[in-house]
Amino acid sequence: MASALLLEIGCEELPTSFLDHGLDQLRTLLPEALSQAHLPHGELKVHGTPRRLAALVESVADEAPAREEELLGPPEGAARTPDGRWSKAAEGFARKCDLPVDALTLADTPKGRYLRAVKHHPGAPASALLPEVLGAVCRRLTFAKSMRWGDGDTAFGRPVRWLLGLHGTHVVPFSFAGLQSGRETYGHRFLHPGAVSVPHPSEYLSVLEGVKVLADAGVRRERMVAALRRVVEAEGGVLVPDAFLEREVLGLVEWPHALLGRFEEAFLALPEALITSVMRGHQRYFAARGERHGELLPVFVTVCNTAEEPGVIRQGNERVLRARLKDASFFQAQDRKVPLAERVPSLDGVTFHAKLGSYGDKARRLGALCAWLASRAPGVDSSEARLAGTLAKADLVTLTVGEFPELEGTLGGVQARHDGLPEAVASAVETHYQPRGASDSPPEGALGAVLALADRVDTLVGCFAAGLRPSGSEDPFGLRRAVLGALRVVLRHRLRVGFGELVSQALQGFTEPELTRTARARETVAGASEAELTEAVREFAAERLRGLLEASHPRDVVSACMGARRDEPLDVQERAEALGAFWATPPAQDLAVAFKRVFNITREAPAGEPDRALLTAPAEVELLARWDEAREELRGLLAARSYGAALELLARSLRAPVDRFFTEVFVMDPDPAVRDARLRLLGRIADAAAGIARFDALSELQGS
Repeated sequence: MASALLLEIGCEELPTSFLDHGLDQLRTLLPEALSQAHLPHGELKVHGTPRRLAALVESVADEAPAREEELLGPPEGAARTPDGRWSKAAEGFARKCDLPVDALTLADTPKGRYLRAVKHHPGAPASALLPEVLGAVCRRLTFAKSMRWGDGDTAFGRPVRWLLGLHGTHVVPFSFAGLQSGRETYGHRFLHPGAVSVPHPSEYLSVLEGVKVLADAGVRRERMVAALRRVVEAEGGVLVPDAFLEREVLGLVEWPHALLGRFEEAFLALPEALITSVMRGHQRYFAARGERHGELLPVFVTVCNTAEEPGVIRQGNERVLRARLKDASFFQAQDRKVPLAERVPSLDGVTFHAKLGSYGDKARRLGALCAWLASRAPGVDSSEARLAGTLAKADLVTLTVGEFPELEGTLGGVQARHDGLPEAVASAVETHYQPRGASDSPPEGALGAVLALADRVDTLVGCFAAGLRPSGSEDPFGLRRAVLGALRVVLRHRLRVGFGELVSQALQGFTEPELTRTARARETVAGASEAELTEAVREFAAERLRGLLEASHPRDVVSACMGARRDEPLDVQERAEALGAFWATPPAQDLAVAFKRVFNITREAPAGEPDRALLTAPAEVELLARWDEAREELRGLLAARSYGAALELLARSLRAPVDRFFTEVFVMDPDPAVRDARLRLLGRIADAAAGIARFDALSELQGS
């Protein structure tokens, strides 16, 4: 028999992050504890609100079955004395197992004969095991910051106020934080503040809903979003979706109510990103747009935990938002008095990193690096690229970004437009922090892509030169995220640039006094080996490139292409695309088999052309002739990056001759000169094919 199990920890209001973290822990800790108690159990679901963490297990056995446990001790040689009696080690093992020494036996294992003990564990009722299980789970919960309260020694995210434990209809008696468990829970703090009894775990959610608590986060979210949309639609608008706000606000309420407030239309003259940042980041308000034109409406929607006195709540929120928007208006008015270009000198007073100089240094380096990169991005003007790079960080010294740092870049673009700068420059400044994460997209504009790449490469090279490289899980400067962003920009905009030349160009910016004026920064980079630094950054980027490509290409295809060349990300992607597409064609498998043999046998082949006079066997003559016919065409296709056509050429011209060669010719001929000629011929073919991929890396693909 089995019954549902319910655990609830009631406490003072938890922050959203604490709530999410606590529920994540319950998902792991409770099943672990039940398994350790050898209690069979079913699916677990967690529920939570700011005042409670709960776990509901659909079935937990009424008793733990009897079982046998096999324990292995010392090897036979250590378990017996020379006269055949049990040794002291065996006697110690018996005591450890709480068994008489006569109960020990010897067991055969793959490693030899070892002492063996079998412990018999009688079954136990769940009622005897669950109190310790639930108490242990509560004690193992941890939080980023914990509190102690009253005279107790317990530390928890917030003071614990009640405990609930039920197995079927029976209370599971356990203690934690100086409290004893029962079957009572508590309703909404304001709408139904008293205790209420839960007859059975299956009734938990419905009992709470009856006392104005929606413990199921999914149901609470649906109700909250529906309420938000309802009040916005009543104004003729549409809700601006915001997954972050939904998650944050969901953890602040137990019975959500949506209230619409207003602010003066004059504030709509502010940048939209600034308005929504004020509403979102500081007040947790949702925004709304006009249904017809999509313009931002002078309204906001707040979610509150109670609908008591909605007028008072609305007025208070409107007053707070109005004050925040007035501050934002003042900051913007002051910032617009100084053009963005005139703020660049102030960046010399802002430290980028103690070892790498100021943001002024970085701005000058970005200007130079962007101008160089412009030649690799069709349609990008080098003078505009230099200007965008120089201005990219200028908004860091504005009042508005000082107050709203999450808008860096965005407000720089707004200011650039206000200053009358070209739209391409303004857009690049605005978007160069993209992608900010995995769910964000790279900049749409080509100049924005150039600036985004330059910014990340400059940071990578500087940090690697200064010894600030990621270690293990530590990455305080976000370099893994930076290189992933750089790679996504390169691939999205198909920029033909390699990390070797990127590192070299970025290093020049650090060593030129007119760009990096901070002497310590120049000394830091000058002390690094350019060859070692280039290889380190190239390898760091290649590791992330592999992960990106393996998301859309077979692992062996990626390995084969990166094994050939991996400095230029776009080239690797193009070869992976060509090889992946070619692999779906009938000739592909036979070609892989043949060329894998070529690569394997020529790993240490001598360089240079073969002595043709020594290649006289019919199979050798045919392969040499076909190679002569194909090599120039292949060279042209590789130079044009027509990798699909190059693979087709290899399959059409060389697959059959290579097969015949290996069938009829003994490559490792006893005559060193003949052997050398044959290896050189195969080596030249392997070198040419390696312009696309290392076929010997295709170990897991069908037919290889």
